[in-house]
Amino acid sequence: MPETTYNKILDAAVAIFSERGYSGTSMREIAEALNVTKAALYYHFPGKAEIFSACLSRSLDQMVADLEKLAAGDLPFREKLEQMIAGMYNFSSVHPHTFRLFKMIVSQSFDLENSKRILHNYFNRLQNAVREMVQKGVKNGELRSDIPVDLLASAITGMLHHTTGPKMKHLTSSRLKTDEHVKYLIQLIQGGFASS
Repeated sequence: MPETTYNKILDAAVAIFSERGYSGTSMREIAEALNVTKAALYYHFPGKAEIFSACLSRSLDQMVADLEKLAAGDLPFREKLEQMIAGMYNFSSVHPHTFRLFKMIVSQSFDLENSKRILHNYFNRLQNAVREMVQKGVKNGELRSDIPVDLLASAITGMLHHTTGPKMKHLTSSRLKTDEHVKYLIQLIQGGFASS
């Protein structure tokens, strides 16, 4: 199957899934959005569950692979963190449907086993990449060593996930540019919440 056909199917499907949810989306609607027959869609995917899983895998695999590459590199922790924040912030802007779909799935119980495995794998890989970054930061004296690495990694991951998405931008009426967002989060992570 040509990559362009695969991506066209997933681009159309992720938009529909993110608007209507899994149960509210049909193969017919995906086919109509692509202006193809259902039979043509079934030629490429056995069913709706496989399309849904492919929508999740495509974006999450790329995002976490980028973070794993960043974690394995030799940049100072602050530069890695800046790139991680900017990447997550921009991901939600560049791929709003995928990001909305991801948030929908994370925020509610979901009964597709393959999708649960995809999300579990994503979070494990993400947490391992951040843990590797934090361990190197502690070892190099860039981060404090009096807090367990797993807790630091979880706190950073959680903070970034909840402050980089379009929903949070909308709720807070935040109109920050990417570089401003990165700067303020770095200040918060480095300085904490206490008044200086």
